[in-house]
Amino acid sequence: MEFYTETRLQNWISKINETKVSEDDPSSLLVFDQMLEDVIIACFSIINAVRDREIKKNDALRELEKMKNMFKQDFRFDSDLKQEIFDLTLESIKAVLASFEYYLEGKTSKKSVKELLKEAIENEKKGRLDLAFDAIARVGVKVIKGEKLPELNLTDGIVLNWVDGIDAISMIVELSKIDASQENEAEE
Repeated sequence: MEFYTETRLQNWISKINETKVSEDDPSSLLVFDQMLEDVIIACFSIINAVRDREIKKNDALRELEKMKNMFKQDFRFDSDLKQEIFDLTLESIKAVLASFEYYLEGKTSKKSVKELLKEAIENEKKGRLDLAFDAIARVGVKVIKGEKLPELNLTDGIVLNWVDGIDAISMIVELSKIDASQENEAEE
């Protein structure tokens, strides 16, 4: 059972290469969001497979590791803007994959989402990016479990890129709730 393949990734790389990206046209940047969402959907498929006892937790962790390695390749694009946005998207994907890994490993936190975000921002300011990343991944676990992200006013920085990934998880969780309620209504 494969959840995310090299072919799937290469399809996204091709789509990005084919897309004319422009700062003046926000819709041209959608391909990056769609790639991120596709990764999140694959991660949820892995979790669902564990829940449904189709795969063991160790196999799920191996799948996430395989995905991490796929995104470690050196990707180069013909435009600086494309490269920059892709690199930012990779940071979001990194946070997403770490969140799902923590979720499967049971690494959570008793701290609230707001406390963890504050901790991440403070650690970023002090240059302790590993601790900032850890805090964001723990926020991700809470979001995977259904907690909402508070409204944020983050300035530019690496934490903002990681939070974008967590925000995308949150959006997919919300969409799945809407889908589930519509399915229930259709069954009634």
